[in-house]
Order: sequence, then structure tokens, then C-alpha cells
Amino acid sequence: MELFTQQILDCLKQGQPFAVATIMADRGSTPRTSGSKMVMLKDRRIYGTVGGGLVEARVMDACLNLLAQNRCRIIELILNREVSDGLDMVCGGSLSVIIETFVPSPELIALFSALLELEKEGRRAFLVSKIEGDSKSDFTTQKRLIPCKNKTAADTDSMMHQVPKALLDAIQDNQFPGSSPVIYNHGLDAYIIEPISMRDKIYIFGGGHVGFQLARMAQITDFQTIVIDDREEFANRQRFPHVEALHVVDHFDHAFDNLAIDGKSYIVILTRGHLYDQIVLEAAIKTDAAYIGMIGSRTKRDKIYANLERKGISRETLSSVHSPIGLDINSETPAEIAVSIIGEIIKVRRG
Repeated sequence: MELFTQQILDCLKQGQPFAVATIMADRGSTPRTSGSKMVMLKDRRIYGTVGGGLVEARVMDACLNLLAQNRCRIIELILNREVSDGLDMVCGGSLSVIIETFVPSPELIALFSALLELEKEGRRAFLVSKIEGDSKSDFTTQKRLIPCKNKTAADTDSMMHQVPKALLDAIQDNQFPGSSPVIYNHGLDAYIIEPISMRDKIYIFGGGHVGFQLARMAQITDFQTIVIDDREEFANRQRFPHVEALHVVDHFDHAFDNLAIDGKSYIVILTRGHLYDQIVLEAAIKTDAAYIGMIGSRTKRDKIYANLERKGISRETLSSVHSPIGLDINSETPAEIAVSIIGEIIKVRRG
């Protein structure tokens, strides 16, 4: 999401009106799922995607129409055979897509700048847009940014509309746990509530050849990337200019001391030796990480597992580790191995 917010901010700073299309809900078989986004400028340049093909073409036409009027709209797309003829496929699902138009202003630049900072800090937030008009036809919006755990946010910005206390309390009580926009009705008013989800994190233990290539893949696939190594020559900004964080540790025994690993974290173990891999794996399996993968042959894996079993770690716990790591695509080079690893992580992430 951070990269998408940066793109919106760039358009605002360049003074270019644009539209943002977001899938609010998907039903049945669809090319993209809820939360997918696309920015479209008046010259038909786009960033992101809501599915490609005829689906995206129809959304683009709607964006252009609404840009001319500076209005917003929620559209419904039924992906039946008639619609699918132009796509050379039959999806059989349906999509609800909200299209919002943006005219650059200092207030919007300030709002999205603040949002970008929250995302960089790894803090969760909500975009709250009050609907001016009828949500079932064309409307306009007034936007507010509500950081989580900040109940005074509604009182700090006189440039924007007030958020009702009931809505603010609902946000702070985590009543909007999803990742896509929803409509919230409060009396006669309607609001679009959009959770701003933090990007999933990949923790790469080892900044060698495979770690270097994997960090590049992780950036392309929109993961926050953290590289950990005990060698500064392998964990530095010259080698990894685009990762979110670098940690040079004295010893891998302390590699997890300052890491915030949760259920949206993915751990990849690529250190320079079997002993270090074992140390990292022993700590990793005590976390809530969604994925733990360790490079190496089955012989190496079995030796490390045997050592850990002697230390009281169950075979059942170890069986959840992906080792040998990566999808079986006969990869050989560091880049090919990185592709197999990121492919396996994406497979896990998508369920």
C-alpha cells in the first residue's frame, strides 16, 4: 500500500486531477479481488490494476466520465458470458468498484503525506470519507485520516469534517477488520471506511547472493523487506538501497531481539552456515510468522532437525518449516532460487 500511496501523493504534488478505482467487494470468480486498486489520469495513464481486459476498460471509461464531472460513483460489474466475450474467458463473478476523483489541493497533499509517514512507521490507519450526496448515484467526498489508537484525531483538523464519536469508537474498537472499503451509515450520513493495511514483511536472514536477489523480488511484489546479517559488508545501504531496514548483528543468537514478527511476517533463512541457520530456525519457530523457510539440502535439513529435536522441539513443529525452501522449479542460479522462494511465499500468502 505504501507504494500506491506514494503514487497518489506524486500525482497530487504534480497538480494532476486523477481517479482512484478500488474493488470494494468481489463475488464468484473475478480477475482481481477486493482491495485491488488503480490510479487513472486524464490522459489514460494508469498505475495498478483492477483486473485488465474488458473489466478494466469499463472502469477506465467510468473514471474518465467522472473526472470530467469531478464526481464519485460506485459501479457494479457482472462478469457473465456477455461481458466476458471480449476477455476470451468466462469469470462468472461480479465486482463492486468505487471510483473517487481527486483534484489536487494543499489539504489532500497534507493528508496523503501524513498517511505515507504512518505506513513507513508501520502504523495502521483508516481513511474516512464522508459522502456528500446519495451513495447510490454520483457524489463527492470529504476525507479524514484516522490513525489507530488516537481518539482525538477528529478534533485536530478544522479543514475537514468532524467524524462522529460512534464511528471513531467503532474504528478504535476494530470493528472494520477487513482490507477493503466499506460503507458505514450513521443517521442520515454515509461514510466510506477504508482500512490502510500495512504491507507484509519479509525477514531475510543472510545478505549473500540469494538474499540479494530475494530482496529485489520482495520489492517488486510489494513486501516490506528487512535484511539481517552479521557482516556489515553484506548488510549495507550500498548493497540494499531499497529495503525498509538493515540489521547488522554481533551474533545470530541476538538476531530477533529488536524484530516485530507477527502473523503477517515471512522468515527466510539464508545464512552462511548450518550452525547459524539452526540458531535462526530455533528462534523463528517460537514466533507467529506466517511462513518460515530454510535453504539447504534435505540432508542438511534432517541434521538440523535432529539437533533441534534433541533440544526438545517436536517433529510436528519442525514439519511446518519449508525446507528445502522454494517451489520445485529446478532453480540453480541465485536469481532462480529467489524466484522459487518468492513464489512459495506468495502461494502461502494467497492461501
